[in-house]
Amino acid sequence: MRGHAHHGPTGQGVPMRRHRCLVVSIPLMLCAATAVASPDVDRIFAEQDRNGDGVITQAESRAGAARDFRKLDTNGDGVLVAAEVNPRVTSSSPGGTGFPPEAQAALLDATMRLWDVNGDGRITLAEMQQTYVASLLSADHDGDGQVSREELGRFHQGVIAPPR
Repeated sequence: MRGHAHHGPTGQGVPMRRHRCLVVSIPLMLCAATAVASPDVDRIFAEQDRNGDGVITQAESRAGAARDFRKLDTNGDGVLVAAEVNPRVTSSSPGGTGFPPEAQAALLDATMRLWDVNGDGRITLAEMQQTYVASLLSADHDGDGQVSREELGRFHQGVIAPPR
């Protein structure tokens, strides 16, 4: 499928290579309580490393997903749909005012595809926690199941941990 277009909610094709780059680059950005174009490792650690031991564990990542899920689940029904996720995508834009419409739609589509593990159009807490942990492990360079500041810094410089 490499190079083929994916037709997102706008009906316009997004090259698969670019779409995959979005999906790979978004996860840890979205793990923070608020996502920004250039993630601040110190801020992410302040939000995610709840016990202050200098590493983000899988348990802390799942807890962060639960906090974020509760904030996003505005109707309290236990599932997230695109309308509930879209404000999160908007807030991740520079200045928090939103991306140009085509980019907003592509990022919303990528976020939904990332978090909606079973592809049913609805994101459960378990799915969100699964993707948060997978994203965390994308930065786990030494394979110990947790992420240090150094590892997160390397990840945000574009160095993805080898698959295990």
